Amino acid sequence: MLINLLFGMKKPLQLVICDKDTAAECVRETVYPGDEIVIHWRHSVEKTIWEEKLLIEKNKTFTLIETKFQSFGAGVPNEKEGSVKVEDGFVIMGDLNETKPAYYWIHSQIAELTVLLNGKKLLLPEAIPHHHKVEMTIEKG
Repeated sequence: MLINLLFGMKKPLQLVICDKDTAAECVRETVYPGDEIVIHWRHSVEKTIWEEKLLIEKNKTFTLIETKFQSFGAGVPNEKEGSVKVEDGFVIMGDLNETKPAYYWIHSQIAELTVLLNGKKLLLPEAIPHHHKVEMTIEKG
């Protein structure tokens, strides 16, 4: 990323994760267009792993590019644009290209909800109280 900064190819942005119940800012991290966010959790009913992969865009949005899960059950979308494949025990819905101005969830420590930035753990389950509303946005750098 240093090369991007030196040559001005990618301008830095800020990824912000807020606890909407307390208005507390839990994470503020410098990110760049093209960086990858993975939201990882254990489904509350099926008890299997789910992941959603998002890309950070220069216009301060997210693009959902992939949803990955181990079993069909409660909450699984049955119709999506894009591709579907099975790999290593996961159903992978790819090429989704869904633009999201923000990403929201109800935080679950029990579901072990974790946020990763380019493979690095950014938000751990215990960082936000259980059942709090959470908003993840991108701001100017």
